[in-house]
Amino acid sequence: MNRQILGLWGLVAAFALATGCDENADLDRACRELRPGHACTWVGLKDEQGFNGDGQHRQQTLINQPQDLLFMPDGTAWFTDFNNFLIRRILADGTVETMVGSTDPVFPGDGPFGGIAPGGAEGSEWLLNHPTNLVLLPDGKVLVVAWHNHKLLTVDPKTGYVTVVCGGGAGFAGDGKPVSAATLFKQVNDATMDEAGNIYVVDQQNERIRKIDADGIITTIAGDGMAGYSGDGGPAIKAQFSWARGSNPNPSGGIVHHKGVLYISDTEADVIRAMTLADGSIAAFAGTGKGGDSGDDGPALKAQLNGPRDLEIGPDGDLYFADTDNGKVRAIDLEAGIIRTVVGTGELGVDAEEGKLATETRLRRPFGIAFDPDGNLYVMDTLNSRIVKVAQ
Repeated sequence: MNRQILGLWGLVAAFALATGCDENADLDRACRELRPGHACTWVGLKDEQGFNGDGQHRQQTLINQPQDLLFMPDGTAWFTDFNNFLIRRILADGTVETMVGSTDPVFPGDGPFGGIAPGGAEGSEWLLNHPTNLVLLPDGKVLVVAWHNHKLLTVDPKTGYVTVVCGGGAGFAGDGKPVSAATLFKQVNDATMDEAGNIYVVDQQNERIRKIDADGIITTIAGDGMAGYSGDGGPAIKAQFSWARGSNPNPSGGIVHHKGVLYISDTEADVIRAMTLADGSIAAFAGTGKGGDSGDDGPALKAQLNGPRDLEIGPDGDLYFADTDNGKVRAIDLEAGIIRTVVGTGELGVDAEEGKLATETRLRRPFGIAFDPDGNLYVMDTLNSRIVKVAQ
């Protein structure tokens, strides 16, 4: 699409939004006027998935199973467009721009066109295979968890340039050594960082938590490599995790650091666990180990969860998580240990009406959550292929 056509489209879109004469203007108004505790579709064309290009308003942009969202210091919002194999961002005017990747309807690739360049490549030249999560690094770059590429990448937001931090083909290797292409993951799914600059990752099909320290040395700190659910009350290095395996599993496992503790979603075991970094111990934190949907307003350890994934610490200091297969986002008071539902009804689906109470808004297998600088909650309503905003 040439610039003249793009410019014309921008005028048309601006007129539509200003006059409120189309559905997207109404949706945008619903988000602008959103009352606390209510929800709206912020990105995507509700329950429609696909790819219709860049340069359009976020509510006129088709996306495909979003997984994560990251608000940047410059006011843009980056997200992983998982099944379009893209990293995209939302600009100040609400339009969407692809930063990394190239949509390939046949099969995505691994690296720049023609193979991975040792020095990296422009984002527009890069092929991704199902990126899952994003982390803002201290130097302002974005860490990309490239799940099906078995890699960690960085993107310079100023230039769009992409480099490989570590990861080669699928496997398990590299512990005790500096990270490089010789470091092997098997579908690394999520990452978090502590105040000292250590990075912790969920190495999904290796059933391990691995740490990359500030000097770039990688080690395993939790998990014995076998799938299962065991080890609570003992050393995390001897514990077993239950994350999806197989030739084409769902992304599985989540992790967030908070005050010396790693909170970990043990997805297939239907629990959340807490690893204390000071002594390396692990303990159950939420869930009974039996999948279900129960326990709101009571102790998190007595509640039933169903496929928990992404975790975030909210502006209120509580632990929020995507209770994926219950179609909910739930939160746990870290001091009292009490669990509650903040988004979703427990019925998988999508509602025609916008602006409903968040707890009356249906979701379909949400995989990710995020907060903006103002404390608003965002839900990656993954199988509805949209991002939902909940005003706080």
